[in-house]
Amino acid sequence: MEHTNTDRLKTAILLLAVSGLVVGLALWFAGLHEMADLVWIAGVVPALAALVVEILRSIGRGEFGMDIVAALSMTAALVFGETLAAAVVAVMYSGGTFLESFAEGRAWSEMHDLLSRVPRTATRHRCGRGNGRT
Repeated sequence: MEHTNTDRLKTAILLLAVSGLVVGLALWFAGLHEMADLVWIAGVVPALAALVVEILRSIGRGEFGMDIVAALSMTAALVFGETLAAAVVAVMYSGGTFLESFAEGRAWSEMHDLLSRVPRTATRHRCGRGNGRT
């Protein structure tokens, strides 16, 4: 599958969100709660920024989707100090967009392969008149 800049960005955001969640959990269990909060916030911010950009683009096209709910969830969790919850939502959102992009890429690739097999020429046979065939 061919990677575009958008695919790479989605992959990077997913990796940051997952890394932030995992490292934050490790810090939390090590008793470094404040450091865990900072790491979770660092994992959430790129996902939230990408989400806000996507929401603004969608609104510009006149579309409203469920992305707004994810952005509100992450924002509210951060505002109320629930950084772990925000990190989980960030992983869910970035994982979903990554899988969507992956599936779209696979579908495009499969369609391209299928269309590459379409014959470029055809032969048309005409039967003579009066023999009952057309």
